[in-house]
Amino acid sequence: MNQTARPLDVSYAVHGFDCGYGSGFRVLSLANFLQEAAGLSASELGIGMEHLQAEGRTWMLSRIDLRVDALPEPGQRAAVRTWPAGTERLFALRDLVMLDAAGTPLVRAVYAYLVVDLAARRPLRPERLLSPDMKVDLPHPVPDYRHAVPAAPETALSFEPVVRPACIDHNGHANNAWLIDWLVDAVPRAERGSGLRELRVEFAAEALEGEKLGARWARGGAGVLSELRRGTDLVARAETVWG
Repeated sequence: MNQTARPLDVSYAVHGFDCGYGSGFRVLSLANFLQEAAGLSASELGIGMEHLQAEGRTWMLSRIDLRVDALPEPGQRAAVRTWPAGTERLFALRDLVMLDAAGTPLVRAVYAYLVVDLAARRPLRPERLLSPDMKVDLPHPVPDYRHAVPAAPETALSFEPVVRPACIDHNGHANNAWLIDWLVDAVPRAERGSGLRELRVEFAAEALEGEKLGARWARGGAGVLSELRRGTDLVARAETVWG
């Protein structure tokens, strides 16, 4: 039975391996921290991955709008506060905020998930899973969130990641954290300024084990655009703004 919707706080210790042993807090670590907290919150509410898969359904992250105010450092503690934020068309929205030990927001995000029928690999209306009260009435941490990512003009190839077994998640495809990491890493160092400030992502298709992707980039949108393609097929694209 679903529990009453409420914000959930998940505490983390920030380790050296989260920061590349000397570099800044990694996007891969950030994506994993947020993803873990979202999953724990969903499980507490009775709508976690384990509940959906027993019914032949699953969650798939589809859209992200994320803003970075600051990032934690090794040895610090951080918490991710997250809550279900209602529905929007085919999407179930989830709000997330990473806080430092004093409760100051570091990262703010609005995620949009699809509920997918595993057999048909097609999205379902989220109202079939979420009751009307499965929402916390708090302001979005990104009030002006925008999930659309502009199409990139002609792009340049940065590198070609291969989807390794370590990248595969419960849904049998590359986990979103790896795709996010590759999208951000596609941006050349010369374009990054003093650090990431905004990240918007659209996931378009699954990337399966053994597939080679092209990580590409171009200037455009509000800053820099990047994309992952399997041949000519779009897998994911992102818009990043750097400080």
